Amino acid sequence: MTSQTINLKGLMFVVADPNPYFSRIVVGLLRSFGANNIAEVRNSFDAIRTLNGQKVDILLCDEKLPPHGGLQVAHAIRKKKDNDNRTVPILIMAGDTRESIVKIARDAGANMVIAKPLSPASLYDRLTWIAFNPRQFIDTATYFGPDRRFKVEPIPGGVGRRKGDKTEAPPAPSSAPTSPALAQNEIDTLFKPARMG
Repeated sequence: MTSQTINLKGLMFVVADPNPYFSRIVVGLLRSFGANNIAEVRNSFDAIRTLNGQKVDILLCDEKLPPHGGLQVAHAIRKKKDNDNRTVPILIMAGDTRESIVKIARDAGANMVIAKPLSPASLYDRLTWIAFNPRQFIDTATYFGPDRRFKVEPIPGGVGRRKGDKTEAPPAPSSAPTSPALAQNEIDTLFKPARMG
C-alpha cells in the first residue's frame, strides 16, 4: 500500500455496480478508508441521474453496468459540456482486463481501470494515485478527458501536435508479447503519466 494518505471524509462517492453483494464490499472498503458519503446505483440510468443531480467527487463504475455499460457511462459524462461532473474522476471496475478493454476505457475518459475482484490495497492505491497525480484534461473535437499520453515513447514522426511537444526520433517497433488479460500493474502502466517534457 502507498505511503501517502488521503482524507475521504466529506467526499461524495457513487458506486455503480449491478451486483448488490459486490457493491456492499466496495462501500465497506470506502467506509473503512474514512468515506462517509456514498451512493449506490445498479444501472447506467441511475448513474447518470445521480451525476446530474448533485456534485460527485469520485465515480466507481462497473465496466458492464447494465444496460449501456460503464464505458458508455464514462463517455456520456465526458461529452456533456454542461455537466457539472464532467471532470469527475472515474474508476472503471473490470473483470475483463484485456488490453483492448483497458484502452477503450481510457479512450472513453476513465481516469483508471481497477481489476475485479479488487483488494483493499489496490482500491486505496488507485484513489491515492488519482488524488496525488491529477492529470490535465484534454478537450478536442473527438475527446474530452484526462490526458491519454502515458508511455515514454518518442513522438511519432518526430513532430508533436501540442505546443509543449519536443522533436524526437520515431519509436522503435515493439516485439513485446501480448496476453489475454492484464494484471493490475500492467493496467496501471496504460494510465500512469510517464512522459517527460
